[in-house]
Amino acid sequence: MDSIVINHKMMEELAHPNQMFPISEFIDHFDTFADGSFPSHWHHELELQIVLKGSAEYQVNGTPYVVEEGCAIYIAPEAIHLARELSGGTIGYDIVLLPQILINLMRSANCENYTLPLTTRRPEALVITPERKEGHRILEYMRRMYYTESTHFTYELFLLENLIGIWRNLLSILPKPSKDPEDSGKLLREQRMKDMLDYIHQNYIQPITIQDVAGAANISKSECFRCFSELSKMTPVEYVNKFRLLQASQLLLTTEKSMSDICFMTGFNNTSYFSKKFKDQYGVSPKTYRTKKRNE
Repeated sequence: MDSIVINHKMMEELAHPNQMFPISEFIDHFDTFADGSFPSHWHHELELQIVLKGSAEYQVNGTPYVVEEGCAIYIAPEAIHLARELSGGTIGYDIVLLPQILINLMRSANCENYTLPLTTRRPEALVITPERKEGHRILEYMRRMYYTESTHFTYELFLLENLIGIWRNLLSILPKPSKDPEDSGKLLREQRMKDMLDYIHQNYIQPITIQDVAGAANISKSECFRCFSELSKMTPVEYVNKFRLLQASQLLLTTEKSMSDICFMTGFNNTSYFSKKFKDQYGVSPKTYRTKKRNE
């Protein structure tokens, strides 16, 4: 694939390069995010990420998963997840695709029983290691996809071929579906969190209060704090600020807009406060961050 660093993590609705073939690939340099981490988010796509360098911890619907170098993680569609690097310079290769691609393929081949993990969205996540032969094959498929340029002839067919191989082997190592009833309280909290994240992502430019965030899910402020504590490991205010600063960091690198313009475009109403919070998060001023990153 092409070596392009893209901040796709905060988009709930991912933009796919080819709408007729909605599979996206990304290289995530964790060092480009504050504290080597990015906050909770969710999207309709399933996600596969192999750690090419370093190591990372993922939290999926509140459960932690550690992924070492050379290993990967599968994240089910619509799962709320966040990640942080455990060692400096961590790099991951990410594959993001709509589950409907695999569902339609399986249905057309009368193999609908192989789509159960996609339709039930269970398990929520699985760490893939090379110890089992199926895991080793999955990692090889992902490395092959990473090292092949998108200009390669019939590249879409190449991706599809490897994704089918990944899914076939993944089905062999995914745990069997539990017969126990799902925790209705947990599912409700996850849905409430999605509603609140959606509200923040759509309104972060405007002033946001705790009551606004809680109101998006029709819950009390105390339940709002519980949801964020469980599923994002931070308070709602911390999340809003981190999200705004993440958007600011991207604007600093991808536009020529002034510091004051970026301040107001990302929901801050005071340039001094914006600069202080940015330095607290990234260790340098916005101006120094832009210069330093562009010279790397």
